[in-house]
Amino acid sequence: MEKNMQVNFEFLKERVVDSLNNTDLDYIRNELKRIDKATAFSGVGGSSVVSEFGSKVVNKKNGIITINSEPRDFIYRSNAFDNVVACSYSGNNYGVDVSFQGSMKKYLLSNNSFDDKDVTYLKYDTTIDKERSFISLGATLVPVSILMDYYLDGKNSEMLSSIEETTFNFCLGSDIYEIFTGYDTSTASKYLESTMVEGGIGLPIVHDKYSYCHGRSTLGINYNGIAIYYNRNTEFDKMMLEELRQYYSTIIVIDSKFDDQILDDYQMLVQSMYLTKYIAEKKSKDLSNVEYSPIVKKLYKYNGQI
Repeated sequence: MEKNMQVNFEFLKERVVDSLNNTDLDYIRNELKRIDKATAFSGVGGSSVVSEFGSKVVNKKNGIITINSEPRDFIYRSNAFDNVVACSYSGNNYGVDVSFQGSMKKYLLSNNSFDDKDVTYLKYDTTIDKERSFISLGATLVPVSILMDYYLDGKNSEMLSSIEETTFNFCLGSDIYEIFTGYDTSTASKYLESTMVEGGIGLPIVHDKYSYCHGRSTLGINYNGIAIYYNRNTEFDKMMLEELRQYYSTIIVIDSKFDDQILDDYQMLVQSMYLTKYIAEKKSKDLSNVEYSPIVKKLYKYNGQI
């Protein structure tokens, strides 16, 4: 498949459905149910979106302490976790190796599995040709959907109904995007921030909604940014949106569609994907074929001391 953003978006839902149909979901559900102690999730790039979502799903579904961690942090953090779930499409990057250095029980959520008796492989399968894209679309949404299926006990019709194109229509009057989010929408906002940076389509600044009330609002009166607001229709959200209209000429609102915060985060992630598509198209850029920095060739496969 060619490196083309439009093609990869057209295949997005088909990739998810294909993976759900070809993966041993019962096995993955049973293994995830057995996780009953403090668990760290890890991932980098597009997989950090997966690990963020995984930590939230297992926290709520299993009722245990979880965190999402960058792999490098495992070297410097005191180990207070019993399990680690590394999220990686290929399963063989250096971040997985770093995450697995400790004595925690090891799980790998990946499109691959390897011959390591110390690792429990949560492997998802696909029959469609591998996605060729700099920005992970299917490679992000497929494992997130596998986790969503676990959360929903296989009753995934609402999830699948969320994978539809959201249309946007606004002028790109600024390259600065102020993103208003919180724990309940963190998967969607993590994707948005990461893709804006990796795709070179904007300068994102992520605000925790409540922290914005304590000084971060200064930025908006000094720079002409575009506000992106994850709206879950709380009393606080209504107040914030009313106030922000006085200070931002453009506000993009990504609305909640469900009463469940995990399901909302999922569908807001899908909306965020289509938002980045819209911005990229307006800038005549292709998220699947990004003109990346030459430094990537040296840094991407680094595997020394970090």
